[in-house]
Amino acid sequence: MRIPRLLAPLTGALALCAVLGTSVLIPATARADDDSLAATPVTDGAALCVTGAPTFDDVVTAAASAVRTLVPAEQVAGYDRQVADFRATIAAVRVHRDGLPKQPAEVGERPEFLDDPIVTYLVNGLDAVRTGRIHETMSVSQLTVNDAIEVFVLATRIVKIPAQLAASLVPTAGFFLKPIVGAMFNGVKAVTRKVQEFIAANCAAPNAYPRLELDEYPIERVELPAPLIDLANALVRADGTCTPLAELTTAALVERTRTYLDAADLPLDRPAMHAAADSVQAFLSENRVAELALLRRTEELGPLVHAIDYGPLTFLTNLGFSLYEGRALNTVPLAEVRVEHAFDLATLTLDITSLLLTAGNMALGFTGVASSVTTPLSIVQTLAFSPAAYGAPILKGVMQSMCAA
Repeated sequence: MRIPRLLAPLTGALALCAVLGTSVLIPATARADDDSLAATPVTDGAALCVTGAPTFDDVVTAAASAVRTLVPAEQVAGYDRQVADFRATIAAVRVHRDGLPKQPAEVGERPEFLDDPIVTYLVNGLDAVRTGRIHETMSVSQLTVNDAIEVFVLATRIVKIPAQLAASLVPTAGFFLKPIVGAMFNGVKAVTRKVQEFIAANCAAPNAYPRLELDEYPIERVELPAPLIDLANALVRADGTCTPLAELTTAALVERTRTYLDAADLPLDRPAMHAAADSVQAFLSENRVAELALLRRTEELGPLVHAIDYGPLTFLTNLGFSLYEGRALNTVPLAEVRVEHAFDLATLTLDITSLLLTAGNMALGFTGVASSVTTPLSIVQTLAFSPAAYGAPILKGVMQSMCAA
């Protein structure tokens, strides 16, 4: 069965999580330069203040420098050789850097704003597959403390999904427990971000050892499924020079389709195809839709709406803004409807359907139907709508952060 275009990023996202997760910690055959570590003379004395997150090697050498002051003079040379051997051992272990999460600011402006570790991981991973960076490795010694913290941030974001799902399954109280659990995980992420900022802004510990000199980015190929490669090749990370998928209008989609069909080696009646495309474009430009259907982004509606990100609340707040601005009766051409507008309407429809089912289930309870009937119905409803509830924000974030190649 062919995957719909709008669902392709989500399908690739799930595949990417599975594939990259198994290839992150594959040791490569690249080696550290053992001789250079042992032969370089050690310089005593405090180092200048250097800010930035320390690497694993910085942590090792800082600890070794502190212990070195307690080593008897006649044993210092042997101690330095042991430190050099240990550093070389750690340096020889390599990882695929783009199989690990990165800080959002390193990936793009939109991922940095969203600060959703899953979105950041997927956007960077898809771009790494497309550019071939996915095969590059680096020494564990070169990873920073903040890189390790980023792994923790991603892990907590992943755990947040089943935690919220479990909370939402609690009879009666689930509707209120879900946002509370989500807020708890968001609080943990906020604390870790502050820790990262503190680490990066403070001076590194004094270090008596020379910097580690290693070859950059040896290649260790990662086997990837063909559908994932095809998806990655169809997308490019948004960098301000292209239009993200979410911002493509229906008119732009028709033109992209026309261009693709015109260039493809297919047995088409091209004059008829162009005539059909012109007809669709005319229909889109001549027919209009209520502006209320084009929802603003949640961050434009206030911090509370952005934090909750719930379809009916977003729609009502959007309606309030439009009434206040006197634009509630405005219409716009269908040609200006963007991909994210259509996605928002689909999400809104699902959220309203779920809300109505919840109300209906509660009404059954008020009429005397036993909880042995209403509780299973509530659980089934929650599970049925969970892909939309937990996957939609991720898919939307990827569409806002990547362009069609």
